Amino acid sequence: MKEFITIKNFGPIINVVDLEIKPFTILIGESASGKSTIMKVIAMMRYLYKMANIRSYLKHSKITSSPFRVRFDTFIKRQSMAGMLTSDSIIRYRVEIAPEVGYEIVMENKTLRKLPIINKEHLSLNKVSYISENRNIIPTWAEKASENAGVTLGFYFHETNSDFYKASQEDKVVNLDYVGMKLHITHPKGRPTKYQIEHQDQGVRIDLKEASSGIQTSAPLVLVTKYFAQDYSFKEAFTRSVLNYLNDMDRLTKFKPATEPNELTRCVYMHIEEPELSLFPNAQCRMIDELIYAASHSSSDRSMNMLIATHSPYILNYLNVILLQTSESRAHVNHSQMAVYRIYEGTTQNLMVQNEQGNYLVDSFDLAEEMSNIYNEYQSLKG
Repeated sequence: MKEFITIKNFGPIINVVDLEIKPFTILIGESASGKSTIMKVIAMMRYLYKMANIRSYLKHSKITSSPFRVRFDTFIKRQSMAGMLTSDSIIRYRVEIAPEVGYEIVMENKTLRKLPIINKEHLSLNKVSYISENRNIIPTWAEKASENAGVTLGFYFHETNSDFYKASQEDKVVNLDYVGMKLHITHPKGRPTKYQIEHQDQGVRIDLKEASSGIQTSAPLVLVTKYFAQDYSFKEAFTRSVLNYLNDMDRLTKFKPATEPNELTRCVYMHIEEPELSLFPNAQCRMIDELIYAASHSSSDRSMNMLIATHSPYILNYLNVILLQTSESRAHVNHSQMAVYRIYEGTTQNLMVQNEQGNYLVDSFDLAEEMSNIYNEYQSLKG
């Protein structure tokens, strides 16, 4: 399966046409260049494609009335993107199952076209996760969850916090090898869930909310990624969203499954804003290695796609290590599964190139040039 996105005249994005979204896709660019806009649009369209699959599954299962309806104006407003939408805006998301076989979700003239009916043999179960840049609030938020009822911090924070909560339902220990620490999650009876950080060598625990800013922003990200890679239950999600609805509406007797849910293709789509936040460069690289390793070694019943928006030249350069290294204990991605795009002046530039030896690599010259400019300025001041 291949995915493509077209975005025209939407916020800072002027013209992006048939941009291929690969299993590991990285967006880099200056602040306000449109990285998050592209990622949020892709996450939104993937969510709509998820809804199209559920509605199609019910239709093929003889359930003609579906609860999974979308009002696009409400949907886009909830995600704080309504101000980017104009009469000239076009968003086209295309899933290519095979050559000449695919499905499109299209928004133009401020209107969402009718969602496609997915053929029975192409149906899939999908989980769409968005990890917000303001995830550093989560440790404090989790401690005061009972006091925060009704408080709103925006759609994307609450999506992130919801996934963090789901990933924290059981007692567990999560290795944070990129900083040599562990995250302990425990559920004392009658008390809030405890999140504690322990140094792997020292054995002393502190509350996550008292850890360094880099740990507070990265630990939730790693926890959620590893949860979706291994422990997330598509069966429970399907039961919760579909079977419970049919039961409540007294329609289970009419339900003739088009195919068994466990036979459907399953995919987790993760969208991560600025994984590097508050981390030292070496830790940024080690964490990216850990995240991509977890995604590429996910449970055999699912695939896991990762879309990352970053400012970090360290992460960008480290992708070349991930492309070339062969150690089984570290992340490796074949070039055919990776895309790297620079967002610049409302469009995109492909940074994946092939060198004289035939190896594929990420062209980071423009970002390295800034370091050279700093050095040259320093040299000129020295006289």
